[in-house]
Amino acid sequence: MLTDLKYLQQMTGNDNDMMKEMIELFLTQLVELRVEMDSLVESQDWFELSRLAHKIKSSALVMGVGQMSEEMKELEHLAKEGKDTEKYSGYIARFNNMIETTEMELRPFLDS
Repeated sequence: MLTDLKYLQQMTGNDNDMMKEMIELFLTQLVELRVEMDSLVESQDWFELSRLAHKIKSSALVMGVGQMSEEMKELEHLAKEGKDTEKYSGYIARFNNMIETTEMELRPFLDS
C-alpha cells in the first residue's frame, strides 16, 4: 500500500468527516498539480517546478504518501538548481502513477 493514514488520523483526532474532507481536497489538488507540473516542464521553468515539488512533498507527507513525498523532495532539490533535467520526466511519470494508486487507495475511504 502506498498510503498510510496514521498521521492524518492523529492530526484530525480520528474525525472521519475531517479526514474525508482533507482526502477529497488532496485528491482534487493532485489532479490540478499534475497539469501545473506538465506546464512547468514544458516551459522549462525549473524554479517554479522546484516550488511545486516542495508543495506536493509537504501535502503528500501529511496524507501519508511517503514515497511521493520522497520523490518530490528529490525533484525539488534537482529543479532548484536546474540539474539533471533529463531525469525530471522519470520523476513526473512516477508521480502520475502514484496519483492513480493513491486515488485507488483513498477513494474507498471517501465512500465509506
